[in-house]
Amino acid sequence: MQPERIVVKIGTSSLVTGGRLDPHKADALAASVADLTHSGLRPVLVTSGAIAQGRTVLGSGGAGEEGLRLAAAVGQGPLFEAFRAGLARRGLTAAQFLFTPLDLCDDRHRDGLRSALDHALGRGVVPVVNENDAVQVRNNDILAALLSVLLRARLLALLTDVRGLYGSDPRTDPGARLIPEAKGMTVELERLAGSSAAGPGTGGMISKLGAVWIATLAGVTAAIADAHEPRVLSRLLGGESVGTLVHPRDTVREHGLEPLWRAFSTPPRGTVVCRPAARHVIDAGGPVPLPLVARTEGSFTAGDVVDVAVDGTSPIARGRTRLGALSLAEALSADDADDATVLHPSEYVSLLEAC
Repeated sequence: MQPERIVVKIGTSSLVTGGRLDPHKADALAASVADLTHSGLRPVLVTSGAIAQGRTVLGSGGAGEEGLRLAAAVGQGPLFEAFRAGLARRGLTAAQFLFTPLDLCDDRHRDGLRSALDHALGRGVVPVVNENDAVQVRNNDILAALLSVLLRARLLALLTDVRGLYGSDPRTDPGARLIPEAKGMTVELERLAGSSAAGPGTGGMISKLGAVWIATLAGVTAAIADAHEPRVLSRLLGGESVGTLVHPRDTVREHGLEPLWRAFSTPPRGTVVCRPAARHVIDAGGPVPLPLVARTEGSFTAGDVVDVAVDGTSPIARGRTRLGALSLAEALSADDADDATVLHPSEYVSLLEAC
């Protein structure tokens, strides 16, 4: 039986001080990852920070979309070198992997990538992963979640600069309660934690909620915890109450990586409210056709992530719509409305088990 895999993702704010990679923070993380390896586990480190490091070097040249891509390319080398050196001091070899969610969704790329990662882990090498932001700036939380599913990891650990998920905003509510554990991700938990993260920098927490959806729907336990909590990784794995732990449900459906990515890479922009028959269609994994749509809520365009709900119920699916709100309204009011597909099975994920 192969050693258990752990995917550890750490955010920029937990690695950078004053706009530069903090060597002490990087070395502390390398020490924690080394401890996991020496205890018989096989960790994969997913790290942000290349753009921040590159922008410090480039100055004003790191602005704009092209500037961010260049900053990622400039900062990637020093970022990897910090972890390579930290792991080498502890007798371990690191291997750098750069890819995007598209690589995980493409059969040819995914199989090659999985084979390379399996071989590295089998040799005791520590993969250090980052999104290939020089191609397109995306999201390391989502990438880490997809990777945890691909590798069938025991745990996805999302390390950040907060203790976990709260029931209210801890910056404005002194009595804000940390949510220590949840059995499965739900829309209610998402709304509670999302609203508690309102304000500057909330994109990070919102993306982590998407990552938790991906991991737990596919059977991987996910944790959000403070990167600077002493021995955070070993304590999480030892069963201590550290941060917020979200377990997968007892019954897990088979979900492909592509629909998981398309459904949870960004938060929903609106809701497609359907007739009751849509529940049976989604349960069977079929396409959601136009005649099942009753109305829409919110403003969204084709390609946006939307929730699918039956009137008066929690969302029963989430995915990318092929028609925007205006197009749907026009089609629903037309006398000759056709059977156009609103959501295709490759682009949505059922939430029936989370309702």
